[in-house]
Amino acid sequence: MATTNPGKSILLMRTGPTTKRRRLYWTLGNLMLLSGLYLFLYVGGLYAQAQYNIMAARGDSDIEAPRILIGAAPSSDFAMLATEPVDAPAPASMPDFQAPVLNEARAGIANATHAEVSLVERLVIPSIKLDAKVIEVGWEIVEQGSERVAVWQVAEYAVGQHRGSANPGEGGNVVLAGHVGGFGQVFRDLYYVRPGEPIVLYSNGRQFLYTVEERLVVDEDEAPPEQRAENAKLIAPTDSEVVTMITCWPPTGPDKFKQRVVIRAVPFASAAPPVADLAPQTVR
Repeated sequence: MATTNPGKSILLMRTGPTTKRRRLYWTLGNLMLLSGLYLFLYVGGLYAQAQYNIMAARGDSDIEAPRILIGAAPSSDFAMLATEPVDAPAPASMPDFQAPVLNEARAGIANATHAEVSLVERLVIPSIKLDAKVIEVGWEIVEQGSERVAVWQVAEYAVGQHRGSANPGEGGNVVLAGHVGGFGQVFRDLYYVRPGEPIVLYSNGRQFLYTVEERLVVDEDEAPPEQRAENAKLIAPTDSEVVTMITCWPPTGPDKFKQRVVIRAVPFASAAPPVADLAPQTVR
């Protein structure tokens, strides 16, 4: 007559589910470990790429400048000013429509496909310890209410020179823009540049020295059309040489990015000596 071992049966009953539970926990633990490792490598890779781009955007670096452009989008950190409304039909791509802003000396250039190359390579502002590469940026068409306007792209990490704006030595408006926030933050201290301080541009193998003439703070986002039209004149053609640098302001708070800081500099030889530390004008 066969006999059974009650103790062994009880042991199997106790160890069977426990073993399955342990295998489940082991599997889940390994999945979590692999997921954490993947996330660590992914975030670490993004951070390493950002640091590489920051280093490449430095003016004293031999690495090619990062050519990452941020397009137009609402409520974003864009250091640009809208131009006058564009009446042409909606473009299929950027090269198919007329440039909204061109300097007088280059007015014969009908559209972006024939635009001259922007030659500014590097910007140095000693007072805020800024030394950054400069790349060319274009524009995009966006809807603003019932109007279509051109808004300028902004370079990430580097400083952007507006396509069609003047180059140093041409006697026109050299327009430069950059982010106050983001990874680049290239113009995070532009607000603190004061009249009388030097600006150096490197272009076509030469150095050009300028002196800051004025510092403006203007309302842009949510500003009435009349105000935005006045702002746009700051990046319009000029009959004398000027460097116009633009970024968003303030970088934090309830009015984040709603204004623009505009620094204008003129060639050193034509700059008047500063008489005082001028407070920034606010145009509303």
